Amino acid sequence: MGKSVYQLWISQGKDKLRFPVLPSELEITNNVQNETVKVASFGELTFIDVPSAKQVSFTSLFPKKYSPIAEYKSIPSPENAIAKIERMMRSKKSVRLIVTGTKINMTCSIESFTHKEGSYDIGDREFTIELKEYKTASPRKIKRKKKAKQTKKKRPSKTPPKMYTVKKGDTLWAISGRFYGDSTKWRRIWNANKAAMIKRSRRNIKQPGHWIFPGQRLKIPQ
Repeated sequence: MGKSVYQLWISQGKDKLRFPVLPSELEITNNVQNETVKVASFGELTFIDVPSAKQVSFTSLFPKKYSPIAEYKSIPSPENAIAKIERMMRSKKSVRLIVTGTKINMTCSIESFTHKEGSYDIGDREFTIELKEYKTASPRKIKRKKKAKQTKKKRPSKTPPKMYTVKKGDTLWAISGRFYGDSTKWRRIWNANKAAMIKRSRRNIKQPGHWIFPGQRLKIPQ
């Protein structure tokens, strides 16, 4: 099986990862939007006829062992590859996405990263990653009117937890990675939904959080 002329990379400083298996497709979206945003420290910022940031998403595989589907032999283990991407997410810094042989060479933020046991072989990990083009802006500053004397601010109420509807193939490990950028924090979700999950399946008593079902609504604490 001949190898592709393309290489797909993601990097952050000295941290680099070449994806061992090329996805069947890269989905890239781009829309034009006008927007006015009020920011306390800057005044009113106006962005006129500016194309919105591109969004890129793709699904692929981290194979446990080298096989002809891989683009090169010295592939990383699925665990190391997943840990590297999650480390990039935790750093709160942008990454660079490059596809050699194309014009794709862009600075991005990692919006979400989910993975699960692969369907090809034991130890493989299928994953989906979503990235958003990272852009800097030079906003136009508009003078603000002086504010009247401020009254005492009310204490903000507690932020209610987000709700998430379970999809086929989801795990608490993957959901935690998506919302917290750290899959090991899955017990936050488990503790917030423990009673309902045990009621849905008592198998969760012995295997906490293992049994979740498509359509089930979960609280995602902040």
